[in-house]
Amino acid sequence: MTELATERFTVVVDLQRGAKITSLLDHTGREWLAQAAPGANRQAGAAFTDAEMAGWDECAPTIDACVVDGVSMPDHGDLWDQPFIGDAAHSEVTRDGLGFTFERSITEVPEGIRLNYRVTALREQIPFLWAAHPQFSAPVGTRVSIAASRIVDVIDPEEPLTPMEAATSTIDTVDHGKFRKWYADPQEPIHKASLIRADGGVLDMSWSSNCPYVGVWFDNCAFSREPVIAIEPSNGYRDALALAIERDRVVYVEPGSPLEWWVELRLR
Repeated sequence: MTELATERFTVVVDLQRGAKITSLLDHTGREWLAQAAPGANRQAGAAFTDAEMAGWDECAPTIDACVVDGVSMPDHGDLWDQPFIGDAAHSEVTRDGLGFTFERSITEVPEGIRLNYRVTALREQIPFLWAAHPQFSAPVGTRVSIAASRIVDVIDPEEPLTPMEAATSTIDTVDHGKFRKWYADPQEPIHKASLIRADGGVLDMSWSSNCPYVGVWFDNCAFSREPVIAIEPSNGYRDALALAIERDRVVYVEPGSPLEWWVELRLR
């Protein structure tokens, strides 16, 4: 483990697990991320849902398992269980078989931190889908505030587009052992959201304009050991890279022209 301390947060990173942020502890002593169970499965090659199911993972170059140009990509991407090099402030990994280097740095900003990302194509143009997967601890009363007028239920195969309602933004309406995921309407770019806890804690997230999509995952102990909400900004739509390519909602990275983006977290 490697650690970065700022005025507002102490950030703990596990380089051996995809540079997973395992702890996001604020200066009041509040832990924002779900914690792994003691003895959680860290075996190489384990399925994502059989592993820690906690902390903040980076999903790339896909979220859902899929096949692109004959290459199989695993569930929640190729990075989450790979060893990175570096430290909490800057970490990176090269995935030669998929043709890219992925880097993340964490710096301090007023009231919070900024995560800066960079991906470089090694040899040829590649399609690249990234999404943050921060499993925020979500005790009773936790909700998401987001300026979306409509949402897409991506669990339903019909992908219904419905008005945004208060009931769909809280963990309280997800039955124990169940889950929910929706995206903000992809026609309406979103660049900020907030996680609001009943104890008065508020975590504001914002992200760069080249990440116009955002999904929100609610898990009331269906897969995680505690209720979680994940606010997931992304540069592609939807979860599978193959589907994003099909729908022309994905970015391409050219050799010599790295793709860069950022996410900021602030306490309020």
